[in-house]
Amino acid sequence: MLPSLLGVTLRSSVQSCARKRESQLATARFIFIGLLGILAAAPLALAIHYVHRVLPQDPERAVQWVGVMFVAILALSVGTYVAIQRRECTASNLGLIVLATVSALLVAVYFYWVSFYVLFPADILIWSESDFVNDILKFRIGYPLYSAQANNESLHYMPGSRLLTYLFAWLVGEETSIPTYRAIQVCYTFLASVVAVFCCRRLVQISAPSSDPHDNRLWWLVCPPFMFLMASNALTNPFVHNMHDDALAQLLFILAYYLLIHYVSSRSTYTLVLMAVLPALGFLVKQSLTIWAVLYAMHLVVFDHPRSIKRVLIFGTIALGGVGAVIYSCYLLWGEHFFYWAFNLGNNGVSPLRSFQHLLDAWAHFAIGLLGGLVILRQESSKRLIGLWVIWLTLFLAETYTSGIAWMLNHLGPGSLIAGVWFFAGLVRLWESNEMAVSGQLSGRPWLGSAILLITVALLFSGLGFVRIPIKNFPEDAYRYVADIEEQFKAQPTAEVLLDAGSWIYLKENVIVKDRGIPFGDRGYNGTGDFSGMINRLKEKRYKKILARNLHSPIFLYDHWQFRKPSGIRDALLDNYKVIGSVAPPRKNPHEQIPDIFFDEISILVPKSGS
Repeated sequence: MLPSLLGVTLRSSVQSCARKRESQLATARFIFIGLLGILAAAPLALAIHYVHRVLPQDPERAVQWVGVMFVAILALSVGTYVAIQRRECTASNLGLIVLATVSALLVAVYFYWVSFYVLFPADILIWSESDFVNDILKFRIGYPLYSAQANNESLHYMPGSRLLTYLFAWLVGEETSIPTYRAIQVCYTFLASVVAVFCCRRLVQISAPSSDPHDNRLWWLVCPPFMFLMASNALTNPFVHNMHDDALAQLLFILAYYLLIHYVSSRSTYTLVLMAVLPALGFLVKQSLTIWAVLYAMHLVVFDHPRSIKRVLIFGTIALGGVGAVIYSCYLLWGEHFFYWAFNLGNNGVSPLRSFQHLLDAWAHFAIGLLGGLVILRQESSKRLIGLWVIWLTLFLAETYTSGIAWMLNHLGPGSLIAGVWFFAGLVRLWESNEMAVSGQLSGRPWLGSAILLITVALLFSGLGFVRIPIKNFPEDAYRYVADIEEQFKAQPTAEVLLDAGSWIYLKENVIVKDRGIPFGDRGYNGTGDFSGMINRLKEKRYKKILARNLHSPIFLYDHWQFRKPSGIRDALLDNYKVIGSVAPPRKNPHEQIPDIFFDEISILVPKSGS
C-alpha cells in the first residue's frame, strides 16, 4: 500500500509541475505577443501618416478618419475573439481584449507623434541635445569630456549615456546621425518597458504564489503596451525620445528594482552582488542612480528576513567601494574639472514649493502606486512585498523633492514607471476578485464589474499622459530654420563660427568650439560661473561670426534674467560685434507647436571694424 501511495503522490507532483511549466510557457507566449503588439504599432503609425498625406490641408478630418480606422481595428479584435470563443466568451476576457487593443493603438499614435521629433536632423529640440552631441564629438576626436569652466563647453551630465549611444550608432554604421541617436533612446525606453513587465510578473507571483497563472494569462497581452506607455508618458517622461540621459537612466532604475524584487523572492547572493555593483555603473549614466546604494541598504537593514549583518557589510563594501572607484577613475581622467562639472548642479538648491507643485501635477502617478500597493499588500501572502512598496514610495518622494531643482517633471519618470508596475499588479488581482464575485453571488451581472473597471482604467490613460492626438504638431518650417543656420557656416571655416546651441554642424566637421550657450545656465543661476574667458575672446574678436538667440530678450542664454548677477556677456558682445541680419523662427499652423526656445529668432553678428 505504501509503494502505491508513494506512486500516486509522485505522479501528482509530476503532473502539477508539468501543468505549472505549461502555464508558464503559455504566459511567456502571451508576453511575447504583447511585445510584438508594440512592434506592430509601427506599421499602424505609417498608416496614420498615409491618412495625413492624403488630407494634408485638413488635419481635423484626417484625425476623424484615423478614429474610424481605430474603431474598425477595435471591432475586428473584439469580433475575432467572440467568433473564436463563442459560448465560452467571458466579460473579463473581452474587457482585456479591448484594453490590449486600445493600448496598442495608443502606442501607434505615440510612434506617429514621436517620429517627427526622432527624425529631425538638428540637435536643438531640448537643452540637453546640443551638449549630448558635443560629448560624442569630443570622444570621437579625443578631446577631454570635462575641461576648464572658462572654456564653456562642458556640462554637468555624466558621459555614460552619450558614449553607449555612440557605440550603438557606430555598430549600425550611423555614428554621426542625429536621428539614430534619438532612435536609440526610444530603444532604451522599449527595453525599460520589457523589464517593467517582468517586474510586474514577479510581483503577481509573489503576492499569490498558490494561484493558477492560467487565471490571469490574458493580462500579459495588455502589460507590454501598458508599460511602454508608462515609460513614454507625456507627463513625467517627456524627454525619453530626446538626446537626454533620461531614457537610459530609466532603464537602469527599473532594472535596479527588478534586481530587488528578484532578491526578495530568492535571497540570492549572486543577485546581491549585482545590486551592489549597479550604483557604481549607474553613476556613469546619472548621478542620481547612486540612490540605489541607500535604498538597497535600507531594505537589507529594515526589511530583509532573516536579517544578516554579514550581507549588509558585504553589500556596503562593494557598493561604496564601487562608487568610490568610479569617481576616482573619472578624477584620474579629467582632474578637478570633473568635480566641478559633475557636482556643481547641487549648488542650485531645491525649491520645496516647486517640489510640492510637481507632486500635485503628477498626482495620478502617485495615486496609482498607492492604489496598487493597497490591493497587493492586502493579500495574506504579501508580507514580503511591504519593503518593496516602501522602497518605491521612498524613491518617488525623493524624486519629487529633487525635482524642485528645475521646472520639469522628468525627475519623476522612473518612480512613475515603478508606480505603474504596482498599479498593474494590483489591477490583475482586483480583476480576479471581480471575476470571483460575479461568478458567485453576483452571477446575474457578470458584465457590470468588468465594464466599470475597464472604463475606469481607460479614463486613467489620459490622466497618466498616455493619450496623444494623432496629428502632426511639428512645424514643417523648422527644416527651413535649420537650412538657414547651415547657410551661415558656408562663408568661413566652421571653427570661426559660434552657434549658441546646436552641435550637428560641428559634428560633421569634427570641430570643438568654446563658449556654447547651454553651459552658462546652471553656473549663472547658482553663481559659480566664471565667464571672463568668453568676455576676453569677444574683446579679441575671436569669432568671425556669432549666431545667438534672443539677443535682446530676458531669456538670452548668456545673460539670463535669473542669473544671480549679470554675466556681462551681452554688453561685451554688443561692444565688439554688430548685428547684420537674422534667422527668422519657424512659422507654424494653428495646430502645430514650436518645440522649445532653440527655435527662436537668431541674431547674426560679425566683428565691428577698427581696433
